[in-house]
Amino acid sequence: MPKKVKVSDLVREFHLEVICGEEGLKRNITVADLYRPGLEMAGYFEFHPMERVQILGKTELTFFEGSPSEERTERMNRLCASEETPCVIISRGLDVPIELLAAANDRKMPVLRTPIATTILASRLTGFLENRLAPSTTIHGVLVDVYGIGMLISGSAASGKAKRRWSWSSGATGSLPTMP
Repeated sequence: MPKKVKVSDLVREFHLEVICGEEGLKRNITVADLYRPGLEMAGYFEFHPMERVQILGKTELTFFEGSPSEERTERMNRLCASEETPCVIISRGLDVPIELLAAANDRKMPVLRTPIATTILASRLTGFLENRLAPSTTIHGVLVDVYGIGMLISGSAASGKAKRRWSWSSGATGSLPTMP
């Protein structure tokens, strides 16, 4: 089963301010990659990775502010169009464009804000998401040093792994026993 992080987990972990879209705080984040949609602010959405957390920093918002009003509305509508997009985060405590608020409210998309600088935020978020979304495997086992070589003895719970480890490490001679 793939691991997931909820947007609400980011809010709690990074003390993010929820600007709008509280209904969407239950959205899942399924990838650790983040995205800064600079090309999308210029109108290019051809390969937009909508499954990623979107971060808007000073560069993206400064460019966006210089666009004509009708383009601004259209671009924010497209940025917020997919329910697959977990959230949009505004860094540096910048003002949230009204076009983003309108588009996000229509789609119940969380818009979050933080005073943290964009690159520092991206680094911290990436580390957090990689840790929480990393694949993991749980196995029953015991580690043994056999003649200077490390071995992992695995098997079902209560199958005698530790007992065999004790007999091997106590200096028993002859061939190593095999697991049933």
